This record gives sequence, C-alpha cells and structure tokens, in this order.
Amino acid sequence: MAANPKILLVEDDPAIAGIIADLLEDADYEVDGPYASLADGMAAVAADFPAGAVLDVRVRDGDVGLLADDLDRYDIPYLFCTGAFAHPAVNAHPGAPLVPKWALSRQLIDALRRIVH
Repeated sequence: MAANPKILLVEDDPAIAGIIADLLEDADYEVDGPYASLADGMAAVAADFPAGAVLDVRVRDGDVGLLADDLDRYDIPYLFCTGAFAHPAVNAHPGAPLVPKWALSRQLIDALRRIVH
C-alpha cells in the first residue's frame, strides 16, 4: 500500500494552519508542517521533497516567492492559499492555483487533487 502523499504546509497563522492541516489529514494527505516562515519552509523542502505544497503568500519573514521558485525548479506542484491575490509572488507564478482563505473548506482539497498526482 502506497503512503499518503506528503503535503508541505507553509502558513503563519496558527488557527488557519490548523484548519488546513485538518482538511489535508481528513483527505488522506500527510502534513509536513505547518511552517511559519520562508526559511523553515525552504529547509523542509531541502530535507524531504513533498508531493505538493499549500503556501500562504505572506509569512513571518516576508513572502513565499523564493520557495515557489524552488518548488518550480523541483517540479513540485503547489497552490497559494491566500487573500492576497494581487501579491507579486502570486503574479510571478501564474500557473499556481489560488484558493481564497475564506473558501478553504470548499475549494482546497479539490484544487490540491487537481495538481498532485
């Protein structure tokens, strides 16, 4: 039996991170995180490549643009879970799906299943 796909979670709001982690676990994903900073998220990718990632755009030490660049380089699919749709990191990665935080329970898992194989 194959292991559940590991999903990197980068979100600095503990309440939202908890909601996302619960949604992922309920959908049979293994959660790596949550990580509250760009540095921690990048270290997690370097340590163990995930099957996919859920990224908040703004985190404690800036934004996740560099992490999204790394995920692109390693061909790891990801989506942005944010309210900052006009953010430069989102604009620099137009192929990444956007899930509004207010629609997490309705859109997150479907969007993730479309990109993680």
